[in-house]
Amino acid sequence: MNGFGDAVDGYFDVEDQLSRYLLQRADDLGSKGRDRTAAIDSREDFEAHRERVRSTLRSRIGGVPERPDDLSVETTGRRRGDGYSVELLTFESRPDFHVTANCYVPDGDGPHPGLLFLCGHAEPPKSDPLNQKACIELALHGFVVLIIDPIGQGERKQYPDVELEGTAVSGGGGTFPHSYAGQKCFYAGANLARYMINDDRCALDYLHSRDDVDDDRIGVAGTSGGGIQTLYLSLLDERADVAVPCCSISHRYERLKTGGRTHAEQAITGSVAEGIDDADLVAAMAPRPVCIGAAASDRYFPIEGVHETVAAVRRLYDIYDAGERVNLVVGDTGHCSVYELGDGVFEWLCKRLGDIEYEPHDELPTLDEAELHCTPRGCVCDAYADERTIDDLIREYVTKAYPDAGTKPAVDSDCEYAERLRRTLTEAFVADRESCELFPRLISRTESDGVQVERVWFKTERDPDIVCTGVLVTDPESATESPAVVLYERGTDELPKRSEDVASLAREHGAAFVFDPRGVGAVRNRNIPVPNWADHHDGMYGTEFKLANDALLLGSSLLGMRVFDVFRAASFLRSETDAERVSFVGEGIGAYHSLYAAGIARNVDRVTLRSLGPSFFELATRREAPFRPQLTAFDVVGDRDVLHVLAALDRRGVRVEQEIGEWKTADR
Repeated sequence: MNGFGDAVDGYFDVEDQLSRYLLQRADDLGSKGRDRTAAIDSREDFEAHRERVRSTLRSRIGGVPERPDDLSVETTGRRRGDGYSVELLTFESRPDFHVTANCYVPDGDGPHPGLLFLCGHAEPPKSDPLNQKACIELALHGFVVLIIDPIGQGERKQYPDVELEGTAVSGGGGTFPHSYAGQKCFYAGANLARYMINDDRCALDYLHSRDDVDDDRIGVAGTSGGGIQTLYLSLLDERADVAVPCCSISHRYERLKTGGRTHAEQAITGSVAEGIDDADLVAAMAPRPVCIGAAASDRYFPIEGVHETVAAVRRLYDIYDAGERVNLVVGDTGHCSVYELGDGVFEWLCKRLGDIEYEPHDELPTLDEAELHCTPRGCVCDAYADERTIDDLIREYVTKAYPDAGTKPAVDSDCEYAERLRRTLTEAFVADRESCELFPRLISRTESDGVQVERVWFKTERDPDIVCTGVLVTDPESATESPAVVLYERGTDELPKRSEDVASLAREHGAAFVFDPRGVGAVRNRNIPVPNWADHHDGMYGTEFKLANDALLLGSSLLGMRVFDVFRAASFLRSETDAERVSFVGEGIGAYHSLYAAGIARNVDRVTLRSLGPSFFELATRREAPFRPQLTAFDVVGDRDVLHVLAALDRRGVRVEQEIGEWKTADR
């Protein structure tokens, strides 16, 4: 009893079908969005469009938290430079949630222009030598510059002691802790960006509170992840008089084509489906001045998309007769810091906000990381006894948004609850896909140990195509009143070692169909080595992570797509066996697929769940929760968690058997 060879035994090239599927969906949806934006030709139309973009961002991140009236600012030290000083300080963006910051202050009384400098995934962030040089250069030109550590980076590390399959969650230059906390936010119907934006808005509050800062001349700048934060902040807070997003803008489709990962805080659920591209985020600043910094050889933000985006933004600014307020600076380099982009950015800032003309300085001395620490040992969690973590904030959000989350739901005496949940799951996992006729293809039919073995494949979607594979095992001596869809974590790749188990299931159910939903087993997507160190297919920042976050951008999820495929597999099995009822057997990740497919399907006999992992409530709220990108989904803790589906199946009279086993770690 074997699985499949390469390319479904030479029948269909599936090595990158899931990548192709997501790209084509993104292109189709993105094209509609670009056409809609291109049709805007009046201020009235643009204002409505801007409000739609702003409202979408606000809702998809889980809303913007209320900022504290008192930031509890504490100045912990000061460093003197030649012509400027650096104040070491902390403030609370939420109660007992500290932000560490350095404030570069020019000599003189002011009032000075202010700049909020937002860091990307550099480690350490605020004390990175190139970031220091950028802040010093601006301070020497009369700017008060506030630079802060992002959540999970620098002195704000959230998971210093957490490891997953040997991967330190605190690593990756901030990408790993953002991925880890970001997935928890997704489950709760939020996004890590809500907390980062709140930090940034509080940082603006601090700049506005300083007597030496001119409230009417405050800008925001950042590169890479800091550039994305710059866009979000400028969209949601109009106190940013100018913005300088660097190495953070291109064309969304161009970015996806590279195979690069979308960071958790940048994966705004449904943004591509809503037709929101980088141009929409930048243009939302109109008519406030904006300087876009780009790198000619940027590996993450292709230069072609930069020029297309700038052209689209200028056209929208022209509606306000402000096209000249859109500036582009391109450095002859790869993905880089603000400082490395050169004089163009600093010259523009001095022209727009400054008091003096820009003249570059050749020698800018920097300090060691420890000299810029705001806490005694360089860690807020050590410095403050009652310090809360991002996990505490996520739990607080879940408790407020979903007071009953994590508890077994009360089920009415009739089937109304079960039917309501079926509709909820159908809308979440099935409704955005068009079913096609399966047209199953038979590759081979053999007999083994008294059972018949058929290897088949069919398409669950067309244009773009999704090919799924399966091995149908039938026991001619047993009645097929309740054939089972069998979902191993690695699908048919687990054959032949699972042959005895499959034969046993075939005898028990009459037939057992070992099935590969998209991206699993024989139809697993090839490894996408962008960046080239991300070689852990199912782990942190691996290929499944990339595909899962791309699916979120489409307003979907890999979990939902695979549940849809399993639902179609049940239809195939009924058709092949003439059975009215069907069963599901799932293991590990496959147990989730089985459970949710059973929640959607009708005429289900029983469901066997082997080694089912934690509920989504637990995944969202536990500090050391497993990280499985295959389970990434948006807003599942409220009314569609594991306990909800189990309760609905119980009300429908579906027998559910749970077999306790070890929760597997990710496969390479």
